[in-house]
Amino acid sequence: MPTDPLCAVLLRAASPFYFSLELPLRRAGYFELNDFGQYTDAVRGARVTFLKSAPSSHDWGVKSLALNRTILQFGTDGGPGIAHGVTDPNFTTLIVQSSNFDDRVVLDGVPCQASDLVIFPPNCHFTFVRSGHVEWVAWSLPNEESIARNMLSAATTQASPKTAKHLVRLPEPIKSKLIEVSRQALRSFSDSAFADRPMMAREAEDALMDQLACIRDNRLSQSFLPNKYTLSYERIVLEALEFVGTRSESIVHIKDIVKATKVEYRTLLRAFERYLGFSPKLYLRLRQLNLVYHEISRDNGASVGVVDILSAHGVTEFGRFAGHYRSLFGELPSETYRRSRALRSGNVPGPRSGVLVQHR
Repeated sequence: MPTDPLCAVLLRAASPFYFSLELPLRRAGYFELNDFGQYTDAVRGARVTFLKSAPSSHDWGVKSLALNRTILQFGTDGGPGIAHGVTDPNFTTLIVQSSNFDDRVVLDGVPCQASDLVIFPPNCHFTFVRSGHVEWVAWSLPNEESIARNMLSAATTQASPKTAKHLVRLPEPIKSKLIEVSRQALRSFSDSAFADRPMMAREAEDALMDQLACIRDNRLSQSFLPNKYTLSYERIVLEALEFVGTRSESIVHIKDIVKATKVEYRTLLRAFERYLGFSPKLYLRLRQLNLVYHEISRDNGASVGVVDILSAHGVTEFGRFAGHYRSLFGELPSETYRRSRALRSGNVPGPRSGVLVQHR
């Protein structure tokens, strides 16, 4: 990992149950993480809470490239899950699939097509739900960048500024060219000599900005979120997720969410199922499973046993919980515990650079 001075860190992992990881990243630099546990902390441009919701079918990974002003990211989400977060206040963020799965990704309760480019204003709340493996490319542009200002003009005029975002459906050639220009920037940078990288970064960024400028005049269609069908449910789910997010180490019950959102349980259930595709009960179970996974994997300097960790997170039926845990992560809690400590002690080799580690 580079030890050079930090550029602006675009993510502090503010998830209540994912340990924070400040990642040093050289300006005009390259960074890569290849592990599911690290992946949840490595995605830049937003503060994200991630819940794995089903076993992985593919590897996990993220690559980041910092140019002069722009941050490129290339992500591989290995399986189904929920990502709820808030974009960085200093950047306009764009994201599009580099895979081609229609309706595999739902954004704020609305299915997305593979050719949909999502434009997030600064400080924008979002909730992605994925039903399977997805690959994506993201661009974080400083707010003062003229292209960012042009793209924001429509998205920020909506009635719900906290969650307003813009969906632009791109022609396939435009989408493919945008992704290829970004991949070429990554290839050129990684293959270049260290002394040439500042110049390579400027050239790559100029090419990228030219391609982004084509989007406004070549879109097939555009839409805005929230829409009239999701607005009422969005308020309920957003309040629920924000409430859960403030309870970093607390055990949360359904009655707590009902009280926080000031709605009847039946209304809460409809909102969750419409917006997330999960009931509140299942959401809290996934939260507990993911919380335990990251707590067991965490190096907190204390010799806390697995049973103590499970008890602290409200687990009372250890056998049943272990079965759910193994179905989601592919190993028992005790196996995660032994593996994570062996990795930290150096007794087990970690992943080689460029090799993705799969946790089912």
